[in-house]
Amino acid sequence: MAELPEDLRASVEDQAQARVEMSIQGYAKYLTPEATDSLRASAKGMPPRVNRFDVGAVAGGGGAYTIDVHYFQRDEFFVVRSRWQRRDDAWMVVHAERMWREGDARPGFISRVLAKVLGPIARLRR
Repeated sequence: MAELPEDLRASVEDQAQARVEMSIQGYAKYLTPEATDSLRASAKGMPPRVNRFDVGAVAGGGGAYTIDVHYFQRDEFFVVRSRWQRRDDAWMVVHAERMWREGDARPGFISRVLAKVLGPIARLRR
């Protein structure tokens, strides 16, 4: 497992804690528009409430890392895998997706298409 730079670990943990606290702005401040689109396409419906997190597998080095964060709902958990890159002076998520286990219900085709189509339109309205 790769060792995370201290500033990246702080960013990952800050984003994950924001998710636990249901702070959309705190979570989204680390997401590029492309990461927002990929995360929406891989999830279904409203994000579930979580009560804690754990940083799992880490791969990479230099200015690019892939990190798994486990989010817990009581005794169950799900994994969000994110690719982080150094952008200027900050770490940003350039791709994120909810990982699914065998047998989990996944988002349907229409949900994935809507996320791909509506994401760019929503960014234009900002």
